Amino acid sequence: MMEYKPSPQPSPQGRGSKETEARYQDEQDTNKDKSCPPLPEGEGLGVRAEISKLAGSNRQIPKVLLECARELRKQQTPAEEILWECLRNRRLLNTKFCRQHNIGRYIADFYCHEKLLIIELDGSIHANQQIQDSIRQNWLQSNHFTVIRFSNEQIFNEIELVLHTIAQALSPRENRN
Repeated sequence: MMEYKPSPQPSPQGRGSKETEARYQDEQDTNKDKSCPPLPEGEGLGVRAEISKLAGSNRQIPKVLLECARELRKQQTPAEEILWECLRNRRLLNTKFCRQHNIGRYIADFYCHEKLLIIELDGSIHANQQIQDSIRQNWLQSNHFTVIRFSNEQIFNEIELVLHTIAQALSPRENRN
């Protein structure tokens, strides 16, 4: 997973610019459903709304982070290719996964929005960045995401166990042993 450090300069146009935000807000105001009363003071959509801001389809993604995720999808590691073949097209428990998905300022290797599950594959580089991985994992968990990690060797040598572990993480808590 990569970390994005925003530029100190705001983007003059495009995603995240003041002009785009104002235009988006105007569209939202004109498209509001008048039959739906506002929520009572202090009540909102809760955790799911906050998570959608970080990982949902309408989240704001800095252009540099978006481009980085696109490049990572083009240049998958062999371990990522193997796991993606097992997860793509709802192949595991009919659950949708995305690869190289932007979440906040990070890029997750694989992500299931329905279950708020992040799967990270750790190659040799992660041995040298344990502090950064720990900071990232703590941030993700504090934002209600579940993170499970596998080494590349586990993908190559124990793919059935890896898939079983992922399936357990996807299952409702009452079905877990």
